[in-house]
Amino acid sequence: MRTFKKIAFLATMTVILTSLLSACGSNATTPASGSGASDSGGQANTQVDKIMVSEVYHNLLYLPLYVANNQGFLEENRIELSSIRAAGSGPTALSSVISGESAFSFHGPEHVAFANAKGGDARSLVLLSGSAPVWAVAREGVTVNSTTDFKGKTIVVGLAPTSSNSLLRKLFADNNIDIDKDVTITEVQNGSELGAVLAGKADIAIVYEPQLDQGIAEGLHIVHDFTKDYPDFAFATMNTTASFIEKNPDLTQRFVTSIEQALDYIQSNPEGAKAVAVKEFPNLDKNVVEQAVQRMIDSKVYPAEGLINESAFQTAIDMQRFIGNLKEDLAYEEIIDSSFTTK
Repeated sequence: MRTFKKIAFLATMTVILTSLLSACGSNATTPASGSGASDSGGQANTQVDKIMVSEVYHNLLYLPLYVANNQGFLEENRIELSSIRAAGSGPTALSSVISGESAFSFHGPEHVAFANAKGGDARSLVLLSGSAPVWAVAREGVTVNSTTDFKGKTIVVGLAPTSSNSLLRKLFADNNIDIDKDVTITEVQNGSELGAVLAGKADIAIVYEPQLDQGIAEGLHIVHDFTKDYPDFAFATMNTTASFIEKNPDLTQRFVTSIEQALDYIQSNPEGAKAVAVKEFPNLDKNVVEQAVQRMIDSKVYPAEGLINESAFQTAIDMQRFIGNLKEDLAYEEIIDSSFTTK
């Protein structure tokens, strides 16, 4: 319930009526959006917060968010989503939070690091994707028994600085493969990597899910699994600002709890998680979506717990240092707020 200033004795009836109507309009379902949301003392057990969140784009990396929404965990924790906004990039999604348009954003913690290096106060709160969900797939007849077998191959990858591109470059740097001389790299728009391989114009594509299982359905096979290279990687996180947390600690806790409940659900009920994914991506082949979700569970892309540990954080930051996106030395505590996750 909002707090109103004492109405002066000689105030007109019009002002009194307006104030009374405003008071009646503020109730347990008062929308709370962006940094304007607040936790209201005695109303904490009944208030439903209606908020908007931002994601980079609609994809399987954020399945815990969709599970939390579809399976009622957000509702159980008195949260209603007005919308899930596809921002198109991590910086844009985080900017929506910084501006107060969105309450939370979904992307990698590196974008929080970039913002804080410029004086921001963003924080990453809970893990959604905890290993590097990228695979290399090849056409029939192409074999890669060791990393050196990539030499001489034509490889299609998403445009830099997408993470798949960064992971490929790090793999080659670690194994003394000259990316300019030893291989032929073709960069394409994210999501279109399979085309040249399926057409026989390239040997290998570097892909995420569900492109991986789409390719397998078309006869391609896995030749490298980056989840095995990076099993502990803060790849996708839920994020907000320190100022939002300070103003809305209860709402923040309830959202983090909802995501942790969703992570538990994915682990304990994979068929239910697949059903949510199929619902969220109706234009994709049902079998492809189900196989993609199962692979991401098996590969521990969806973590067993939401805590962003220091190792996973450091792996993500080290990757940004490797590709030259981050030079500042930022401590774990400057980026990660682990106080809301279950220890």
